[in-house]
Amino acid sequence: MGAGFATVTREEGVTVTSGDVNGFTLAELQFPPGYVQRAFEPDSSYLALVLDGAMEKTFRRRSLSFDRGSALTMPAGTRHSARFSSRGARIVIVKPRGVSSSLEQLAELRGSGFAWLAWRLAAELRASDAGAPLAAEGFALELLAATTREVNGFRRSGRRPAWLHLAEELLRANVGNCVGLGEVASAVGVHPAYLARVFKAHYGVSVGEYGRRLRLAWAATEIARGDTPLATVATQAGFADQSHFTRFFKRHVGITPARYRAEAQRDRRGAFQTP
Repeated sequence: MGAGFATVTREEGVTVTSGDVNGFTLAELQFPPGYVQRAFEPDSSYLALVLDGAMEKTFRRRSLSFDRGSALTMPAGTRHSARFSSRGARIVIVKPRGVSSSLEQLAELRGSGFAWLAWRLAAELRASDAGAPLAAEGFALELLAATTREVNGFRRSGRRPAWLHLAEELLRANVGNCVGLGEVASAVGVHPAYLARVFKAHYGVSVGEYGRRLRLAWAATEIARGDTPLATVATQAGFADQSHFTRFFKRHVGITPARYRAEAQRDRRGAFQTP
């Protein structure tokens, strides 16, 4: 069964929408509630991004938990198992065919703006137009570039300043309230200009753009997993009205919110059918 340039397959209750584009294997995996993945060793490195739901990956010496908006790099040959939450999970995978230095070590990537790009990549995997493969490749390259910046940042400085993490958490907690730069800076105790400079250096985008991406990613999740009226989602995400939200969503995701919901719910129904 096809979905744009990608192919949809189902095995053991897991729905996989995947396609190959110019040096990448790209996929969205939908895991049913409570799914347990037996221990295995991936034959190539990849980047995994959680669109929705949650999972726990268990390695030889530790376990790591990941929820919506988090990501991880998985080196080839890293033996691990996984258990998925009572809500299941939707995961985007970016797997380059060549070697990528940013994927050669296991790393947790949290709150780094990856969710925005992951949602757009997932949308292109479902798109049916001729430009979808090129767009998907572009988002995959952006994700790898963001991963490289993040991993290199860890190597240079170890951890972000604690106040920067608090600033990002504040933006997430107020996704529908359009918090201003000055308000964020005041809350974390730094000058707005300093916050703007450090935030962009670590996250690759301005505070305002990061907030817009969070709003859109949150709205996309709500649309995909529920029946809340689109006008309500628009208001809760901080948009002036449904018309403004629809224009913004279509411009950045490529399809209308109504179509996005229809396609996501169709795929979800398929994910829980017995193959």
